[in-house]
Amino acid sequence: MRKNKGRFNFAQNALLGCAVVALGACTPSTAENTQLSAKELDSYQRQLAERLKDPVERSKLIAKVMGSTVEDERHAFLKFHVFGFAGDGNIIPFFTMNNYVVQKWAPDGEDGDFIVQHYEVAYYSKFDEEEPIDTFENPLTGEIVEIPHFVLGPLSRQYTAERSDNRATFAPDPLNITMIGNRVYIPTLTTLAFPNRMPPGDWGPYDTGPMTYWDSMLVFSADVEDVFNDKLTHTDAEMHMQNLVSWAPYLKVGQAPGRTMVRAYGQHISGYDALPANIRKNLEKHTPEIFDIEGWTETRIDSLDLVNDLMEKRAKGTLDIDQPGYVPSKVKLPATPSG
Repeated sequence: MRKNKGRFNFAQNALLGCAVVALGACTPSTAENTQLSAKELDSYQRQLAERLKDPVERSKLIAKVMGSTVEDERHAFLKFHVFGFAGDGNIIPFFTMNNYVVQKWAPDGEDGDFIVQHYEVAYYSKFDEEEPIDTFENPLTGEIVEIPHFVLGPLSRQYTAERSDNRATFAPDPLNITMIGNRVYIPTLTTLAFPNRMPPGDWGPYDTGPMTYWDSMLVFSADVEDVFNDKLTHTDAEMHMQNLVSWAPYLKVGQAPGRTMVRAYGQHISGYDALPANIRKNLEKHTPEIFDIEGWTETRIDSLDLVNDLMEKRAKGTLDIDQPGYVPSKVKLPATPSG
């Protein structure tokens, strides 16, 4: 049976870190950015409606916007602005993630199924800036915490022509695909709840409770003329994302109420050379893995790396919370959001 084919088994890959759902990259379209008439827009609306009726054609359209309909490597860059919300008051700016993704797309047969190999990294910077940071003064506690730069992959994902209501996957079937103006929009929704991987023992403020909750909404959009240009195998898509995720252990807020919220925006790019020079320099310094994906064969999952690091520090007697006189900071709500 093909019923379960292509479904991402999250129970076997818990704590995959940053929600990043399928991303890709593409070379810029050569089509001119001209205003479409009402008649042309209506024609494209009708074409979209017809294509979405066919599961295979719908799946190929999704692959074309998210990645590629042929075997190819896609790149994308996004800015993630990370905020804290403790259950009351305004959201509080935390820091920024400068996120780079490489994906290898390939069709799996002729029936609209696709296989994706996903590689993702990010270096952390001051909020809305590019300057890298390795530590962060958490405004909820006043404590300076270490921030591990983000490395995730390689991970396999599959997309199929079969429709599913399952949202507990990083490769979900998109929500209703729509056309607004001259752009086609493909929204996705991922909703996850899974056990934390913190080992048994007293981990104080690193222990964020038995479960992690992850809600992520990513929207891809592409020019309608590119989407229906049969000569193109991929489009120059833009991406916008919001998510709500349980506190990361490194924030050291324990089981206090609240989550982090991300507002992200970006697009497919042609490759490493399309990055701003300063962004590329910082990625090369802090997350060099992404520049050698052929040599990147060992799977890295950022949240598991953090757990292993904490366990190693405890074994060596260097874990901060184990030191004499350590007093956990109390979580408080700042009077005003910090910048």
